[in-house]
Amino acid sequence: MEIVISIAAKIAEYTVEPVVQCLSYSFYYNSNIQNVKKHVEKLQGARDRVQHSVDAAIRNAEEIEADVNRWLENVDVIIGKAKEVLEDEEKAKMRCSKAAYLKLRHQQSKKAKKIVQDIDEVLTNGSFKEVSFRPASQGTMTTIYGDSMTFKSRMSVLEGLIDALGDPSIYVIGVWGMPGVGKTTFVRELAKQVKKKKSFNEVAIAEVTQSLDLRRIQGELADMLGLKLSDMETIRGRANRLNDRLTKHNKVLVILDDIWEKLDLEAVGIPSKGCKVVVTSRNQDVLSCEMGTQKDFGLDVLPVEEAWDLFEKMGGEFVIDSNLRRTATEVAKECAGLPLALVTVSKALKNKSLYEWKDALQLLRRPAPGHLTKMQSTIYSSIELSYNHLESQEAQFFLLLCSQMGNSIEFLDLLKYSYGLSIFSGVNTLEEARNRLYRLVRNLRDSCLLLDCCHSCEHFHMHDVVRDVAILIASKHHNMIMVGDGGEVKEWPDVDELRRCTAFSLFGGDVHELPDEMECPELKLFYVDGGNHSLQIADTFFEGMGKLKVLDLTEMKISSLPSSLHLLRNLRTLCLDGCVLGDIAIIGELKNLEILSLLGSEVSQLPREIGLLTRIRLLDLSNCSKLEVIPPNVLSSLVQLEALYMGNSFVQWENGGLNTDRTNASLTELKYLSHLITLEIHIRDASVMPKDLLFEKLERYRIFVGDAWVWSDKHETSRELKLKLNTSLQFESGIKMLLNDIEHLCLDELKGVKSVLYELDRKGFQQLKHLHLQNNAEIKHIINSRVLVTNDIVFPALETFSLKNMINLEEICHDKLPSTSFRNLRVVKVEQCDRLKFVFSSSIAEGLSQLQELEIRECSFLGAIVIKEEGEIEDYIIVFPQLRLLVLERLPKLMSFLSTPNSFITDAEEIISEKSLDLRMPILHEKVVFPNLDVLRLSLIDMEEIQHNHHWARSSCKSTNIQADKRFQNLSFLEVQGSGSLKYLLSSSTARYMVNIKHLHIKECKVMEEILLIEEEEEIFPEALFPRLECLFLEDLPILKSFCIERNAKFPLLKTISMKNCPKLKTFAFRHASANMDVRKGLMETNLEENPDHITLQSPTDEAVVVANLESLEQSLIDLEEKQQNQHWARSFCKLTNMQTSIRFQNLSYLGVWGSDSFKYLLSCSIARSMVQLKNLHIVNCKVMEEILFAEDLGEEEEEEEEEEEEIIPKMLFPRLEGLMLNDLPVLKRFCIGSNIEFPSLKQLNINQCPKLKTFISRPANSDKTITFCKEVKEMNSEEIHWNAIQPLFSEEVAFPSLEDLAISYVDDLKIIWHNQFAPDSFCKLQKINVRFCENLMNIFQSNMLTKFRSLKMLTITDCGSLREVFDLQGQNAKETHDVTVIPLKELHLQRVPKFKYVWNKDPQGIFEFPNLKINIPSYGSLLPDSVPSG
Repeated sequence: MEIVISIAAKIAEYTVEPVVQCLSYSFYYNSNIQNVKKHVEKLQGARDRVQHSVDAAIRNAEEIEADVNRWLENVDVIIGKAKEVLEDEEKAKMRCSKAAYLKLRHQQSKKAKKIVQDIDEVLTNGSFKEVSFRPASQGTMTTIYGDSMTFKSRMSVLEGLIDALGDPSIYVIGVWGMPGVGKTTFVRELAKQVKKKKSFNEVAIAEVTQSLDLRRIQGELADMLGLKLSDMETIRGRANRLNDRLTKHNKVLVILDDIWEKLDLEAVGIPSKGCKVVVTSRNQDVLSCEMGTQKDFGLDVLPVEEAWDLFEKMGGEFVIDSNLRRTATEVAKECAGLPLALVTVSKALKNKSLYEWKDALQLLRRPAPGHLTKMQSTIYSSIELSYNHLESQEAQFFLLLCSQMGNSIEFLDLLKYSYGLSIFSGVNTLEEARNRLYRLVRNLRDSCLLLDCCHSCEHFHMHDVVRDVAILIASKHHNMIMVGDGGEVKEWPDVDELRRCTAFSLFGGDVHELPDEMECPELKLFYVDGGNHSLQIADTFFEGMGKLKVLDLTEMKISSLPSSLHLLRNLRTLCLDGCVLGDIAIIGELKNLEILSLLGSEVSQLPREIGLLTRIRLLDLSNCSKLEVIPPNVLSSLVQLEALYMGNSFVQWENGGLNTDRTNASLTELKYLSHLITLEIHIRDASVMPKDLLFEKLERYRIFVGDAWVWSDKHETSRELKLKLNTSLQFESGIKMLLNDIEHLCLDELKGVKSVLYELDRKGFQQLKHLHLQNNAEIKHIINSRVLVTNDIVFPALETFSLKNMINLEEICHDKLPSTSFRNLRVVKVEQCDRLKFVFSSSIAEGLSQLQELEIRECSFLGAIVIKEEGEIEDYIIVFPQLRLLVLERLPKLMSFLSTPNSFITDAEEIISEKSLDLRMPILHEKVVFPNLDVLRLSLIDMEEIQHNHHWARSSCKSTNIQADKRFQNLSFLEVQGSGSLKYLLSSSTARYMVNIKHLHIKECKVMEEILLIEEEEEIFPEALFPRLECLFLEDLPILKSFCIERNAKFPLLKTISMKNCPKLKTFAFRHASANMDVRKGLMETNLEENPDHITLQSPTDEAVVVANLESLEQSLIDLEEKQQNQHWARSFCKLTNMQTSIRFQNLSYLGVWGSDSFKYLLSCSIARSMVQLKNLHIVNCKVMEEILFAEDLGEEEEEEEEEEEEIIPKMLFPRLEGLMLNDLPVLKRFCIGSNIEFPSLKQLNINQCPKLKTFISRPANSDKTITFCKEVKEMNSEEIHWNAIQPLFSEEVAFPSLEDLAISYVDDLKIIWHNQFAPDSFCKLQKINVRFCENLMNIFQSNMLTKFRSLKMLTITDCGSLREVFDLQGQNAKETHDVTVIPLKELHLQRVPKFKYVWNKDPQGIFEFPNLKINIPSYGSLLPDSVPSG
């Protein structure tokens, strides 16, 4: 019974309940619909409330929470469904039948109930406390010159900084640079890059500025990190919260931009090690000293190419306008690579006219004080801010003083000026002034307001824009006047300006006379650069300059100084540098003078009156090479002298004391200069040196003794001594005491010394930086450690070590040294040390971690560079991590770079080998690694006879224990010269890793057949050989056959090829019919002539080689077999089959060809058309060359096709060619055959020893056509062509609109250079004509053509035996309008013209006028008209 009941219940569950539920949808239809309406209204209200909050958050730049956005989307979907139900209910009432309506009511009621349930659920989830959040600020990552970051100079620094950020030991990094150089752009690009690479999860940037505001800095960082800081919190409280945020979240980069002074990172809230920090500043000292940066990166101005690219990008399409481009280039140059200036100027001039560009150029060159444009103010304000922020008024005035001193500033000049002007407070002596000066210079350098000079540590300069700003400030606030800087002197300052001025600088190369008097009562500094002219100075000139303290008259010819000079009672510094001086005795009346400089002046005798200047502290006689007399006791009278400079000057020292009878100065006088601290002197005769001369007070000196030394103005150190003595050094006690602190020491022919270290300085030369020893026959060891009395390291500061002609030197170091000796050594040079067996022991070599240059030359007994000491392990490896340059030349006994004593030295002192079957080329020893080697030069290093086989490269170059890419990965320059044993230079296994080779030079290798040996196992060789190779030089390789055996070798960056004296080089890369290794092996092992079927004989620049970027091609032409010596050679030499010509020579800028006895033609027209970048074309010593350019004989079909496309001889020939030389071409008849051809850019044309050249361009055989084919060339060459008149060298068929310099010599058949007619504007820029040894030349100019030469300035005619006149004016008549043509010719020179009769064969009066002409005709003075001056 229970089972029946259970079954009945289940039946009811599955049948009755669904029926009831189904009936309920219909029964409660109205209720469900009304319920939907009420819920929708409630949901709509809730949605509106949330939407209002969302809108308010968006207006507040906040991000909407994701769940809020999803809720709103869900609500919109539900409301949409509800509206559909309600709309369907209304439609059903109007359209449906009753049965259908009942069915629809059921369906809609069911949907309505579901919607109500969904609304209840979404309302429950719609209670949000917050609908939004404030995102972390991303900052503005764009700047006005962000494009500068794409440049190579910037990206290299950026990559270095990113690498530093990856160093776990570095936390604080600095970036410094001058104002406007782009530091902000740089660090914002850094932020982009690290986020893109996901190196950091977050980047926070804050601008610090000179007005330090911690609260603002904290706020900027917090905004970018999404951290809310309350304004009510204290700075300390905000710092704690910011610190917590940065510490708890890993991989955060903080960038603090534009720091001016020390910023306490902890006070800001930046943890010391919780995150990485990058700071930028204009002042490097602020970064390294005050901020404690662990690594700094400097940003320099942009190089010229990148500066122009940025200027061009910012300026838009102005560069397309050829009229603007030249001026725009000059404007960009004035910006001097400063991005701020480049962008500001370029944008300001965008879409402006030419006159506005020219005006801007003038303003940039000579800014007008008080009248700055907005463009200038934008640039200058940033730099003026740095000036205002300098530490003191002293520093500010010092910067302004630097701006008055020209483009190059020398430290010593600054010392002379600043001491004379007394600008340093609390300074009494010259030495104190020097110390203050060093500090100020360093501060200005750190602030990037002064820049280092690349060639001297004693010179520096100012960026052009910085100097402009400083000059403006000096003029506006300190009444400093500068006249003629950067241009000619156009006007003199007015009287009021002169009365106010405190400094007056005249850069007046074109000024020959000064006013009689200048009323300048406030003037303290007066500087004149006379430009080597005789500048007249009136005797009254200095009467109005009573306060003058510094007078500098540079590069002037002064016969005598004006008498008013003695009125300058306050004068402290007098500089007469680079002058030709006469009587200067009046200087003795300047009793307060403290600095006297005659540097580089031409003066033979120093006046005795100089001895009256007892207050002199500095006397500079440097480079007074003609100074022969210094009166006795003048120097000893200068008792206050602190600095004496006499380098490359007076050398006529005499023996004797003060009271002896002398006619010249004596070195004994120096003993009385008790304050002398600085001395530069050259004593050629060591015998005149007093034995008791002591230099105990000298702090800086350059003393050269002996005739072995050439004086140089280059200062590498402050204490330098060069000695060549006739006696033992032990007797020169005054000199010997200087060795204690010596920094630069050179010794020549030193007697009585066998060990330098032990006998000269037992302390180990602790401060010596440079050591050079030469011509010493007694020295056997530099260091003999067995007799050292100290265990201290030796030569710890030595940077440069040089040995030359040390004929008995056996070892540099005898026995072992402390491992840290030579730890700072950077350069080693050893030359002509014939008994030296090795250079370094392995223990010393291990410590040479700083070695950068190693040069070993002409050591006839040298067997190894490094000798392995006893006890070293077998797998011993030496690494020279910093070596950049390695030179090994003329080392006949060199067996290996690294060896053991027993392997090459026997009792008989002959070199042998323990493993003669396993030799290695010395430099390629697998036990020696040069990971950063950049330059490698090998000369006359031959292997033993056993290596003289063609497999040498395979056995000697292939690395075994160390991969080649580790040893030569950075090599960029390889030169091999003078080998008599190497058939191949490199194996392919080594060459494949030399990916950075840029220069490859191979010279004088007598048996070299191939440069690159493709090894048998090299089945796959890289298509691009030496992918970075730019220059290839092959010279004097008598049996070289090819570069390598390879198909379609590519040199993608090759720019220069030079091939000289390689007579067997018939193809650059052998091409083989099959890629099968058997064929390749056969080519290697069989002589060229025996395998003609597998070789394509081509020119050395064949189509198997791709050099798409070639810029320079020099080639000594190879004379091929007789079958190739025909006029179609150019077709086989230059015509391409597999690729377009334009791809191969599109970048060629230089082509030089010489030395052929077989080629009649040089280039085909198809090649010539592609050389659109060619700038220089030199063709020399080609004995049978008849024509430079010829057109191919293409056949009838190709000929018709060519005629349709373009003429074969292009009208615009070599559009960028600037220089053309045709030299020693004995049968050359013409350049080419053509019509109306123009050389638009040619500036220099030199035609020499071309005796058969009659006309430069010949007309085609068919004058109606402009196309010329080889068959026409044949016809013209085979037939004697007679012209109705003598043909000129230059006819109307050729035009030279840009030619400036024309030289013609040894052209025997030349009778006239040009005729009455030639192309319009041809020769209009010609300035100089030189004609020599043209025996048949009759005249230079004919009839009315003279008016065409509008720029001609100089005409020189020499050794022209038939010349009768220069100007043929027959047919010219005086003009009735009296409108005479002015000819600009300035100089006419004629020599050895035996038949010469007239300058012009008709009086030019009324026709031409030569107002500036000077004529130089030796022995022909009577032929000159009275109106023309003779030279």
